Amino acid sequence: MAHKQYKCQTQGTESYIDNQFIIFSQSYLLESIRSHISKNEYPNNPKERPNVMELGCYNGRLMHFMTQLWMFCNYTGVDVRKDYLDTSMVANRKDTTLLCEDVTKGLSVADDSQDVIVSSEVLEHLNASDLPNVMQTLSNKLRKGGKMTLAFPMNTKEKEFHNLDKEKGLGHVNFPEHDDFIQLADSVGLDLESFDSGFSLKSSYRVPKHIRDSQEYKTIRRTLGSPVARCYAMTIDSSHTGGGYYNFIKR
Repeated sequence: MAHKQYKCQTQGTESYIDNQFIIFSQSYLLESIRSHISKNEYPNNPKERPNVMELGCYNGRLMHFMTQLWMFCNYTGVDVRKDYLDTSMVANRKDTTLLCEDVTKGLSVADDSQDVIVSSEVLEHLNASDLPNVMQTLSNKLRKGGKMTLAFPMNTKEKEFHNLDKEKGLGHVNFPEHDDFIQLADSVGLDLESFDSGFSLKSSYRVPKHIRDSQEYKTIRRTLGSPVARCYAMTIDSSHTGGGYYNFIKR
């Protein structure tokens, strides 16, 4: 089912939902990369810049955002959709490599070559039977001490935030359970550094009363609208929200 990656993206359009995804999810990935680069003090030398790989890169817009923020790296973007890559604004950059590859069949990226690997809203488009092999592949590409940030809609053993029958239109075929996914990551050599809740499409999440009654939430809802306020709530809520960001370090 890898051909359905990023089915929620519609080429040539800018939907409100897509823009919410860009603001919340991409900002988190940018900060994750920035913090790891800053912590490890990579030199600003083209030959010594950190290597960053993104799985499900769409058209490489994350690299485009990084250049605007003066975040420099050697970027490898991987996506199964060639039509996405063909519209990339960063395809001709010397520090950028775009690969049209199916991660379930392996990647041509060298093992132990990446300092950071990020991926958002991709794993839910892969069959559950492919997930262990995909996680092993990603771990193999990461250097020891490297960081991996993965985000996707998920369920917990206590609550079903997502129902496959209701989300097939988005190309979703698998919602890993939170604890099971952490165990899977551990089995391929990844230690959980942190988990942060976050905005996720089609989640049954309800804004908790203590957030809904806060002045911050009310102000955001009044000035920016309910959808943005809901995204804000999912970001600051420390409990499970049906979506989140897993930060791993390779041991």
